[in-house]
Amino acid sequence: MRYRKSLLSKRLGAALLVLAALPLTSCGGGGASNTSNTITLGLPVPATTLAPVYLADEENLWAKNGLKVKTVTFSGDAELAKAVLSGDVDVAIGSLSGSLTAIEAHQDAKVFYGGFDMPAFAWYAVPSIHSVGQGKGKNWGVTTLGSSTDLLTRYAVSHAGLDPSHDIKIIQGGASAARLAATQAGQLQVNVFTEPQTIYAARDGYNKILDLKDVVDSYPMHVAWAKSSFVNGNKDRAKRFVATLSAAMTKTKKQPDIAAASMAKKLKLSVPDAKASMAEWINQLYPDGRLPSDKAMNAFWNMGISGKSFTSKLPESKWLDTTFLPR
Repeated sequence: MRYRKSLLSKRLGAALLVLAALPLTSCGGGGASNTSNTITLGLPVPATTLAPVYLADEENLWAKNGLKVKTVTFSGDAELAKAVLSGDVDVAIGSLSGSLTAIEAHQDAKVFYGGFDMPAFAWYAVPSIHSVGQGKGKNWGVTTLGSSTDLLTRYAVSHAGLDPSHDIKIIQGGASAARLAATQAGQLQVNVFTEPQTIYAARDGYNKILDLKDVVDSYPMHVAWAKSSFVNGNKDRAKRFVATLSAAMTKTKKQPDIAAASMAKKLKLSVPDAKASMAEWINQLYPDGRLPSDKAMNAFWNMGISGKSFTSKLPESKWLDTTFLPR
């Protein structure tokens, strides 16, 4: 995968400037773990699709596999990537596009686990906008430049025949809740959301102009990634991390009420909204850590190409460590 030369300095350079400029964490503290039973885990933003992680934290499932895990939440993939690459975070569970941005920048990083294969994004617009095409000239919100929300938004705009580099203004606005508030304040006209903000946006009268489910049946929503030096140098620790995450995914699927309660507590949601959010994607949570099908992954790469994020597929050998994936 190579970025278009005309976009390399603008898009990759902007992403790296974001990495350099942002503070190391949004929650303070940090410091990656260097003992055999501790892991600092980074998440990009608060998200309902991360329910298994919140369950693992709430019930300390990590301890059952002899781990001490400190979870830190950031303000997007760029900030999270900075923390991983600087060594402040051991493992990230973030977007595939976020990790690929780091890899494309020749950083030491590898994806080593998946399982969050849900197409849980949808685009909502203010009442005067009823289609993607009508969003021309408007402000579109994404989490951070170079993230999945950025890639997908560029794809959606390109698919409608617009040029995302000139026909819209992409605004880096952080997590879904912050961007919904910005929409309500009139600062953004179109946003890409996950649950429960999709629920709240519909309740507030915003128009759903595109649903990712209408485009693909599966999507690499989150992946576990780290510096390859961490994974290669800590095989046992990584194995125990994967085992715990798998167990948390299994419990989320088998006992969704317990998982919803943990997620509601963490994200300060009502339990009914937490359950409604989980219902949208729980069948596409895979405890074996698989990535989406070849067809879905080809769609992922095609979205990136259509959205002018990159020009071709990056070979798996460049970004994927298959040690912990199904054979």
